[in-house]
Amino acid sequence: MILKQYVIDLPADYDMQIIRDRVARAADSFDRFPGLGLKAFLVREKGRHGADSNQYAPVYLWPEIEALWGFVAGSGFDGVAQSFGRPSIQTWLGFALARSESGRDPTRFRSLVREDLTIERGIDLAALRTHETRNAHTAVTEAPGLCLRAVGLNIETWRLVRFDFWDRPQDALPARSRSFEILHTSAPRVEDLDFQD
Repeated sequence: MILKQYVIDLPADYDMQIIRDRVARAADSFDRFPGLGLKAFLVREKGRHGADSNQYAPVYLWPEIEALWGFVAGSGFDGVAQSFGRPSIQTWLGFALARSESGRDPTRFRSLVREDLTIERGIDLAALRTHETRNAHTAVTEAPGLCLRAVGLNIETWRLVRFDFWDRPQDALPARSRSFEILHTSAPRVEDLDFQD
């Protein structure tokens, strides 16, 4: 599994309804996009839930690299590049993935929290992966409303990212979390992701 996110920073006075309308028009094509595991269409709005800027910042989970390449080299990403310029794409190798029973229905996802973590020098990566997998399963089992956790490893920066998908709105999430509103979730091949249910 490959995790991917790009962040498009928008002007402070940008009408975010433009993004909402754009997502409404594009979502259907991603509901059947070849090779896509899951895409969450995400926004942050300046002044709401700790956001200091307006952002469009979708997150993708890909079962295979070829499908990701097909997107980046295809018309879907070209449309983003033409509208906003070509954004830098952050990518991570799949490290851990878990979901609750409610996580089997991605249409329930309402918000996402991103957490970035530095890996200490010299840490045993295999042990860390076992820990993150166990931690992800515990989190989705015990935290009410947490549907899915995807953890990725950036092997250039040696940092982890955790994406937590919630069935609750942003104002119901833990305080001071870096949260995004999910406008839509497309999940044509979600069952092909590396779940260890």
